[in-house]
Amino acid sequence: MKKVAILKETINGENRVILLPKDIDDLTKKYEVYVEKGAGEALGFSDNEYKKHGAIIKDKEYCWFNSNFIIKYKGPTQEEYKYLNENTKMSAIFHAEGNYELLKELQKKKVTAYTYEFIETDDGYFPMAYSGGEIAGKMAIMYANFYQQKQYGGAGKALFQIRGVSKSKIAVIGYGNVGGAAIKLASELGNEVYVFGSNINKLKKMSVYMNENIHCLESTEENLKKFLPEMDTIIGAILISTYDTEPIITKEIFNSLKAGTVVIDVTCGYGSGYIPSIDKYTTLNNPIYVADNGVICCKIDNLPSAYPQSTTEAYSSNAKEWIIKILDNELHGKESSEVVRGKIFDKGKISHQVIQEHWDYYEKNNI
Repeated sequence: MKKVAILKETINGENRVILLPKDIDDLTKKYEVYVEKGAGEALGFSDNEYKKHGAIIKDKEYCWFNSNFIIKYKGPTQEEYKYLNENTKMSAIFHAEGNYELLKELQKKKVTAYTYEFIETDDGYFPMAYSGGEIAGKMAIMYANFYQQKQYGGAGKALFQIRGVSKSKIAVIGYGNVGGAAIKLASELGNEVYVFGSNINKLKKMSVYMNENIHCLESTEENLKKFLPEMDTIIGAILISTYDTEPIITKEIFNSLKAGTVVIDVTCGYGSGYIPSIDKYTTLNNPIYVADNGVICCKIDNLPSAYPQSTTEAYSSNAKEWIIKILDNELHGKESSEVVRGKIFDKGKISHQVIQEHWDYYEKNNI
């Protein structure tokens, strides 16, 4: 049997693990499964629980050097680079396009790597992003409601319906996993929700299934200039934002927003991106800052990690099927076009267009 390893995460403050004990049963039927000692302990799952489901507990070095495939939640950290070599095959949430050092390391060590967020179905969906997207989208609405409180600089307008009170207005830019979850919760709470997207035909099709308090608009400069200054909250939820992404909320539009508006950038990309005026990252410990025009800004790149128990449970139950597909593709030659779209390196060679574009950008600009 081929050997695969589930590793404990090493990023500071990261308590999640890619698979919970209850979700490894199908994996242990096909593979010899190593689980790094203590992988689930931060969530209250003991090594014995993994053993009961067929896993073998091993230390970190054994897992790295004796496995045919490494399964992680997040990509390797600098302290893990020493384990990478030409025999390394692994999967994780890499977000590698924003990490030049990691790209160089994967290339130099001739690693084969799959990133969960790029796995794409034949009909254009990103199934490994469902769980994290749902949590992040709903958290964005809850954060926005909390920071609407006057003492934090907000306008003091609740983002839930109250008898006799006019509805608050929430704009959601993007309608994928994150945007969809934000739209649903914002609507259920009784707000007027304005959804902006680039594909107006897809928006019109979606609108048939939406409540009448959800309004779908094409994401044009004209529409954004007209509607965003009226909003109480704006949720940014496009798929990816990077150095060459055209601004959606331009500086002119941002400066026209009223004081007390809460803007949550859930995408949290790289470079100036689609909201160039929000150029500071925030954290779970320090979630917001107030811009010069009185707008409350939130740009946290790991919102779901605030709820590691819920996030891991949701992600694990969804991930188990796709991880087996990745392993079948890489270790048994059962090619799947869906998981191949998530392959970013093949023996050190870049195998994904987005990664190649970012590599070329870094090289050209000597970053």
